[in-house]
Amino acid sequence: MKKTIAYKRVAVLLADGFEEGEAVVFIDIMRRLDINVDVLSCMETTELETYFETRITADYTLAEKQDVLYDAVMMPGGPKGTDNLSANSMVIDFLVRHIDKDKYICALCSSGAKVLAANNLLNGRNYTTGGGLEKKFSDGTFQDKKVVVDGHFISGKGLGVSFEFAFTVAKHVLSDNIEKVEWQAQHIYFDHI
Repeated sequence: MKKTIAYKRVAVLLADGFEEGEAVVFIDIMRRLDINVDVLSCMETTELETYFETRITADYTLAEKQDVLYDAVMMPGGPKGTDNLSANSMVIDFLVRHIDKDKYICALCSSGAKVLAANNLLNGRNYTTGGGLEKKFSDGTFQDKKVVVDGHFISGKGLGVSFEFAFTVAKHVLSDNIEKVEWQAQHIYFDHI
């Protein structure tokens, strides 16, 4: 009998003004590891405006995948992008459903503070964020580290730690195949895993 492989699935939530470097590095590492990634636009169209005007198109809109349950949900930073995510009730509902099901919630740069803490989704968990944004929100306990893992919440400080953040997420999502994650890190000459 042929064994079926259960591939892991990750959603990347993007809204106009997102930090494209953070998103692209994350998507690249996930796909190199054979993790299925759905890039979801949290706007009305799949065509998105990025922080530095790089043309990027999502795979689907969040509305099309609202009822899908993923193994992890990732959000990049970007000042306007995180404002747009935080103000979108569909995004918050999507995150709450994944939190309730103990799925990984992965926030890079300002999304830790401006999406999770701003909407009281951290529930006192440890996290990191960029730009001193932790001072604006009372939810969560800020850790001045590059990457912080607290249960199913994984946060990273910003663009400069994108690879470390992506590989940390990968090690948790693929906890049954750490060797594959380590091999891929060595393959791209990333030595901080």
